Amino acid sequence: MTKMDTDVTTLTERQMEVLKLRNEGYSQAEIAKKFGKTKQNISTIEKMAWSNVKKAENTLKFVKLLEAPIWFSVDENTDLDDVVRMIYSEADRAKIHIAYDRLSLAAKIRKELMDKIKHRLILKGFEIGINKAGEMILV
Repeated sequence: MTKMDTDVTTLTERQMEVLKLRNEGYSQAEIAKKFGKTKQNISTIEKMAWSNVKKAENTLKFVKLLEAPIWFSVDENTDLDDVVRMIYSEADRAKIHIAYDRLSLAAKIRKELMDKIKHRLILKGFEIGINKAGEMILV
């Protein structure tokens, strides 16, 4: 893996080193020993790194949402089936073909929003964008 400068990522040099070593199969304890740190310190570095990665992913999704012809909010306490209906309704109104059948669409929403959904109930509101190709962007 080539070295990437930290000024072009959302990660610190240490976060990049820890993620690289974890990807190579090293345990947090092994990394801690290598750097002369505690396992807890390495755990914190890794958690912050993944938090930064998630923020960067959400930033990219937001930028993609800006270009989506369909963009709407889903409130908490909405049923997943209602979300699927809203997506198809908005897409039909804009004459956009959704790239997923109902089951695949619900599964994609569940997978991407695991922390915002319980069973079929939306626990935390989110934004949905649909691009001209019928693909969903969830933030």
